Amino acid sequence: MLDAALKILLIEDNDELREATLAFLQNQGHYVRGVPMAEEIDDVTGGFVPDVYVIDLNLPDEDGLSLTRRLRASHPNVGIVITTARTQIGDKVIGYESGADLYLTKPVHPQELMAGISALGKRLRTASARKDALVLHLSRLHLVGPDGMVDLTASDVQILCALARAPGQSLERWQLAEIIGAGTENMPTAATMEMRIARLRKKLASAGAAQPSIKALHKVGYTLCCPVVLQ
Repeated sequence: MLDAALKILLIEDNDELREATLAFLQNQGHYVRGVPMAEEIDDVTGGFVPDVYVIDLNLPDEDGLSLTRRLRASHPNVGIVITTARTQIGDKVIGYESGADLYLTKPVHPQELMAGISALGKRLRTASARKDALVLHLSRLHLVGPDGMVDLTASDVQILCALARAPGQSLERWQLAEIIGAGTENMPTAATMEMRIARLRKKLASAGAAQPSIKALHKVGYTLCCPVVLQ
């Protein structure tokens, strides 16, 4: 996945649409396979490990959302694109909560699909280029690293995002306290902050972060010591 070409598996039960989409993606230089239903995925993926799955929600066997959740759980680092005629905002939210990176409403113009896959491919290559990097999925509140996926709280995400985006990946305690306490009446105390940082360190370790993942700056603040890619 270090070049522009991606391995893409399309799960689409409309034969005509599936073949047309496969032809288009192949003409763009990607390696593509297609199946009409979820149960045939294993027949393809034995010698073909996809970088990106493109999934229609209305499949004849397993619902596309169920398939998305299953793939995300077993392959946390792959790209998943949902294509569907379901247009309600609630459907889109469920799609993203199920693990989709992109949710595209049918009919999807081939150029839009290609643009989405290309953007997703760039993010995947960025993460792949740094094997030690952790990937923080902002919308799904979880962290993916060499040792697997870890669920985060909203507070965890606030802290990790703030540190990852800060100059030198360092922030003073008062800065973190303002970020966490924004919009509330109670600002976290130094002791509360240290407890939250300690819990976050354990989660970073569970995902495979090198230690120390977050270093305390004596009487000053904290520094993030491991690479984190925000998605």
